[in-house]
Amino acid sequence: MRKRIFWNIFLSSLIAALLLGGVVLLAQYSIFENLVFSELASESRYVQSGLDSAVDENTYLSSLPSTSRLTLIDADGTVLFDNSSDTTKLDNHSDRPEVAEAKSIGIGTSSRFSETQLIKNFYYARLLPDGRVLRVASSQKSVLGMIGTLLPTMLAVFFAIIVISALFARFAAKTIVQPINALDLENPLGNVAYDELAPLLTSMERQRREIIDRMAALSEKQREFTAVTENMREGFILLDTSDRMLAINGSAAQIFGAEPSQVVGAHVLMLNRSVALQQALEQSRTAGSGQATLVRGASTYQVLASQVTGSQTQAGTVILILDISDRVAAEQMRREFSANVSHELKTPLTSILGYAEIMRDGVAKAEDTKRFAGKIYTEASQLMSLIEDIIRLSQLDEKTSLPEFTTVNLKEICEDVCQRLQPQADKAGVSLNVNCANLSVRGIPKILEEIVLNLVDNAIKYNTSNGSVGVTLKSSDNRVDLSVSDTGIGISDEHVSRVFERFYRVDRSRNKQISGTGLGLSIVKHSAETLGATVQLQSKIGIGTTVTISFPAID
Repeated sequence: MRKRIFWNIFLSSLIAALLLGGVVLLAQYSIFENLVFSELASESRYVQSGLDSAVDENTYLSSLPSTSRLTLIDADGTVLFDNSSDTTKLDNHSDRPEVAEAKSIGIGTSSRFSETQLIKNFYYARLLPDGRVLRVASSQKSVLGMIGTLLPTMLAVFFAIIVISALFARFAAKTIVQPINALDLENPLGNVAYDELAPLLTSMERQRREIIDRMAALSEKQREFTAVTENMREGFILLDTSDRMLAINGSAAQIFGAEPSQVVGAHVLMLNRSVALQQALEQSRTAGSGQATLVRGASTYQVLASQVTGSQTQAGTVILILDISDRVAAEQMRREFSANVSHELKTPLTSILGYAEIMRDGVAKAEDTKRFAGKIYTEASQLMSLIEDIIRLSQLDEKTSLPEFTTVNLKEICEDVCQRLQPQADKAGVSLNVNCANLSVRGIPKILEEIVLNLVDNAIKYNTSNGSVGVTLKSSDNRVDLSVSDTGIGISDEHVSRVFERFYRVDRSRNKQISGTGLGLSIVKHSAETLGATVQLQSKIGIGTTVTISFPAID
C-alpha cells in the first residue's frame, strides 16, 4: 500500500511540476513576444522622428546603431532601403502581412518561424505620412530554440524536480500510511485515523468479532476432541490424504513408543512400518475400511482403518488401535480349557468304562468285583468333583446367582476349615499352625470358605513328611491379609505365573499320585477377584510356598 501511495504521489507531483513548467515557459514566451513588439514599436517611432528631418534618408538609416533590421518600403511595395540585404535582390513587399496591415490601419505586426534555424522573426510596420512604410524587424529564438539553449539547465531542474518529488512522495506516503500502520486491530473502532476509514474499521471490527467467535468455537471443539481422544483407551490416529499424521492420542503414542508432539506431521510409516498397518491402510483405500492384527511384544492389537470423506472426496483416514491381548489370551485359555476338560473327563470315564466292561463280561473274579466297584466309585467321585469345580468356575466367571456381601468373621472360617482338615494333615504327617487375629471382611461366607479350604488343602497335599502349614490373618495398610504357607516342595519361577491357570500342574507325574481336579488355585484366584481381593504367590524350590490373599478392610 505504501509503495502504491508513493508512486501515485510521485507521478502526480512530477506531472504537475512538468505541466506547470510548460505553462510558465509558454506564458513567459508570450510575455516575451509582447515585449519584443513593444520595443520594436518604440524603435520605429524613434526612427520615424529622425527620418522626418533627415536630408539623406539612406545615409540616416545606415548610420543608426540599431541591432534591428530596418526596411523602408515604397507605397507600391518596392523596397527602398534594407540595412541587412541588397534591395535589388528583394521581392516586392506589398504582400507582406505587416505591410498590408500597416497600409490598412497604420500599424501592422506579424511573426514568422524559421524551421531550419529554429528562430522567430518579429515584424513591426508603421505607415509614414507620405504613404511609405517603415518596418522594424527583430529575430529571436523560438520556443524550441530556447528549450535547446536551456536544455542543460532544464535537465538539471528536471532532475531536481524528480528528487524533490520522490522525497515529497516518500514523506507523504509515510505520513499517510503511519496512522494506518498504527491501527490497533484488536480494537479497530478505538483508532483515531481518517474519517474515510470509518466504514472499513467498522467492517474490520465486525469481522474481528466473527473471527473471535469462530476461533472460540474451534478451540472448544478442539478441546472436546482432545479430551475425547486422550481419554480413550484405544489408540487413535488421524491422517491426511498423504497419510501424514494430523493427530495422535496418548494411547497410540504409548503403543508405538513415540512422543505425540514429535510425530505429528510425519508420515504414519515413520511411526510403525509393520505389515499389519500397511495392510489395513491399503484395504481402507480400496474398500473404504480395513483391519489387521498387530503384535508388539507380549501385546496383540487390532488395527482398524477407515476412510473419511467430505464433499464426495477423500479427506483423510482414521485409525483405531484396540488392545485385544486379553481377548486373545482368553480365547487361548478357552481352547486350552476345552482340551483339558476333555482330557480330564476322558481319563476317569475310560477307567470307569474299563472296570464296568470287565464286570459286565463276567471276566472278573468274585473277589475282584468289590475292588472294581470301589475303583468305579472313586473315579466317579473324582469325576463329580471335577464337574462341580467346572460349574463353580463358570459361576464365578459369569458372576451370576451370587448372594449379597455380608460382614464375615474370617478368623472363624480359618479355624473351622483347619479343624476339618486336621485329620488329613495328621494322616500326611503335616502340622497345622493357626495364628489369626479376630478380623472380619465384607464377602460371601461360602466363597471365603472355598478360598481357605483350597489353600490349606493344597498346602497339605504338596507338603513333605513332617512338614508344616501356617495360616495367619492380620491387618495392614487398610487391608486384611490371609496367608497360607507351607514347607513343601516349592514351585520354580517359570511355573509361578501359571499355577493359577485351569488344570495347570507343575509336576504331572507327581500329581497323578495326588487326588484333585487341578482347578483349586484357579477357583481361589477367581473367588478372590469376585470379592475384590488380590492374590500373591511366593515360592522357592525345596523351601515352600506362601499364598497371600489381601482383602479390603471394612471402613
